[in-house]
Amino acid sequence: MKRYILFFTGLIVIVLLQNCSQSKPFTFVQLSDPQMGFISNNMDVEAERELYTEAVEYINRTKPAFVVITGDFVNSRTNITQINAFKEITSLIDKKIPVYLVPGNHDIGLSPTEEQFNFYMNHYGYDRFSFNYGGVCFVGLNSCFIKSDMSQEKDQLTWLKDIFSKNKSKRKVIFIHHSFFIENIDEEDTYFNLPTEKRKDYFRLFKENNTKVIFAGHYHDNASATYDGIDMITTSSVGKQLGNTKPGFREVTVYRNSITNKYVEIKLRKHMFLTQKQTGMTSCKSSLPEPKRQYLPSKLSFN
Repeated sequence: MKRYILFFTGLIVIVLLQNCSQSKPFTFVQLSDPQMGFISNNMDVEAERELYTEAVEYINRTKPAFVVITGDFVNSRTNITQINAFKEITSLIDKKIPVYLVPGNHDIGLSPTEEQFNFYMNHYGYDRFSFNYGGVCFVGLNSCFIKSDMSQEKDQLTWLKDIFSKNKSKRKVIFIHHSFFIENIDEEDTYFNLPTEKRKDYFRLFKENNTKVIFAGHYHDNASATYDGIDMITTSSVGKQLGNTKPGFREVTVYRNSITNKYVEIKLRKHMFLTQKQTGMTSCKSSLPEPKRQYLPSKLSFN
C-alpha cells in the first residue's frame, strides 16, 4: 500500500510541475527581413547593419527565451559580403539565447534549384525546424516550396504532419516567410501571399492540430488577420520598409491560455540611410548561433 501511495504522490508532483512550467509566461522575438544591402541597392550594408545591431542590442537587454528570423537575411542571395554581415551581427546575440531561421525568397530563390538549395544549406544549415518550449510546439517552414508549388512541398508537409502527431496535446506556433494571406483568406494571389488554393487546406491542418498563431514576414509592413480562430501575423522588416511602418521586430509573450504580441520600433539615428560607402568586408569567421532543434529534415531530393 505504501508503494502505491508513493507512486501516486510522485505522479501528482510531476503533473503539478508540468502545469507550473506551462503556466509561467515567457517571451520570444520574431525578427524578419533584415535583407542586408536592400536599402542601398546592393552598394553596401551599412544602414541594415546599424538597424539590425539596434535590434540585437534590444534582444540582449531583454533576454527573450529565443529568437526566430523569418527570412530574407540578405538582398542578393549569393553576395558573400551580405551573408557575412548577417552572420556577424546574428552572432552577437547572447549565446544563451537560441536563434532559429527559415529562408526567404532572397535567401534560397523563389523556385529553388538544386544548386540554390545546396548553396543555402551550405551557408545556413537547415531550412525548417521544430522545437518545444514551455509546453508549446514551435515549427518553422520553408514557404518558398509552398509559393512555387514545388514537389519538395510534399516532403515538407509529410514532415510537418509527423511533428504534429508527436505533439498532439501541445499548442502550435508556426513561423514562415510568406504570409498565407495579408487581410483575408480569400484575397487574390499576389507576390506577398501564398496561393489561394492551398490556404484553407493548410489552415484546416493547423486547426486540427491546435495551432494558435502564424508569424510571417516578406511584406515589409505590418498586417494582421484571423481565420477560423488562428491569427495570421505579418511582421515588418527590421530593415527597409515598403509601407508606413518604421523598422522594427515583434515581441511575443506566451501565457498559459493566450499569446500576445507587440511591434517594437527601432529608434533611428539621423544619418541612418545616408551612407553609400562600401564596407569592404568580404570574409568573416563569425558563425550563426547553433540552436537546440528537433526533427530537422534530411537533405531533399531534386530528382
